[in-house]
Amino acid sequence: MLRIEWTTQEPPPSPRQLLVAPMTTDLDADEVERRFGASIRAALIDSPFTGKSGETFSFTREIDGGLRRVVFLGVGLSLSSAESVRRFGHDAVRHAQSLGSHDLVIDIRGSIVKLGTDVDPSRLGDLMAQGVALGTYAYERFLTDRKPQTLERVLVLANDLRSGDGVTSGQIVANAICKARDLTNGPGELVTPTFLADAAKEIAARLSANHDVEARILERAECEARNMGCFLGVAKGSAEPPKFIHLRYTPPGGGKGRIALIGKGVTFDSGGYSLKPTASMLEMKMDMAGAAATLGAFEGAVGLGVPWELHVIVAATENMIGGRAYRLGDVLTASNGRTVEINNTDAEGRLTLADALVYASGLDPDIMIDFATLTGACVVALGPRIAGVMSHDERLVNDWMNASKRSGEPMWRLPLPDDLKEELKSKVADLRNTGERYGGAITAGLFLSEFAQGRRWLHVDIAGPAIVSKAHGITPVGGSGFAVATILEWLRGEIDLDV
Repeated sequence: MLRIEWTTQEPPPSPRQLLVAPMTTDLDADEVERRFGASIRAALIDSPFTGKSGETFSFTREIDGGLRRVVFLGVGLSLSSAESVRRFGHDAVRHAQSLGSHDLVIDIRGSIVKLGTDVDPSRLGDLMAQGVALGTYAYERFLTDRKPQTLERVLVLANDLRSGDGVTSGQIVANAICKARDLTNGPGELVTPTFLADAAKEIAARLSANHDVEARILERAECEARNMGCFLGVAKGSAEPPKFIHLRYTPPGGGKGRIALIGKGVTFDSGGYSLKPTASMLEMKMDMAGAAATLGAFEGAVGLGVPWELHVIVAATENMIGGRAYRLGDVLTASNGRTVEINNTDAEGRLTLADALVYASGLDPDIMIDFATLTGACVVALGPRIAGVMSHDERLVNDWMNASKRSGEPMWRLPLPDDLKEELKSKVADLRNTGERYGGAITAGLFLSEFAQGRRWLHVDIAGPAIVSKAHGITPVGGSGFAVATILEWLRGEIDLDV
């Protein structure tokens, strides 16, 4: 693991060392001269560098007979948000790696760096450590020519050691995100339902040495005994056996309440007989990103020692075609007795989640939240970088959205108007699994609400930000691990449980 240290003492220059400092558009030229000399000030003023986010200004300076490479990274007006702090740490590491540096010094002293009002100074170490650790991430399992990792240490040079108190927790969060990314990025032939179940068992076995953690895997026969007809209906077309995963963590003393996190675990989605075209199917190894997020978050939550009894539920299966695959027009019966007419076999995620929500509600949770790459309609509505949030529970939405802001993961609330449930009416069953084309993300949320069993419940559609086709911010192409940071931020904060 990359060493991340916090210090108030500037280290001497050393071979293959890089110093990176943030620079705002509101350039403090006097501070630059005081810290780096009049010649650097003059060169900076004469350069096209303005401090806008993503801009760089590089130079090499002599200190006590040694040379040190320096890069100014533009951050805009300030490090104004959790997202910008994480990105600065991430980009600093990426620059160090590109130069083959062994040591990275991140200089955030003095007035060169300004924190925006949305960044709590006490969270600086946590957020910076997240960005720094994620800057080293790469999915390289199938690469025969891997780039060597040269960076060994990151030293954050600050005015106050206390601002680095959260480094350890930030690394735990980053590791949880990397866990989710690794699971999401694996090809479908590797990351099968059995692979996910084994990953859950490995997490539980490793953590149970020091924590009250347990993994339970329900096989097909037990799911049949529990009448999980919607989940098993989706699974019928696959040669891979379905796995219903249940992870539990109980903190010392029993916890302040019980939380259930439900992740969509479709490890490959062909669309079934509503077959996807090639371009749409190519990324569908990542249709289990919701499951990956909940499994990664579970590991992180235990590491952070959150004060909640935590349950993670994943109904894992493939959605394939074949002689036994479920068909358009079939009627499936969920474990709460509700019947569902199938008018689109590519709307399978909500079927697996239906039985997972019913199962989770039987655990008597105070709150249930599900995470799913559920609808392309949500991407149409909010774009590729923002998740959709839906719930009738105002207090739960407020708590969740505040955690999203603190974590740096963008989300936006969508409505759940009851009158749109008319679109889910069927002539032959209680429901059909999709509504009309318009408002598809919302009708998917309304479908799930039919299986929340009256519990406090929130739905997060991560179809856009969980699967990244063009790198941005701290997120490379592929699985992003989106929602892990918000889950852990929410579990570490104050959650309103009053009914």
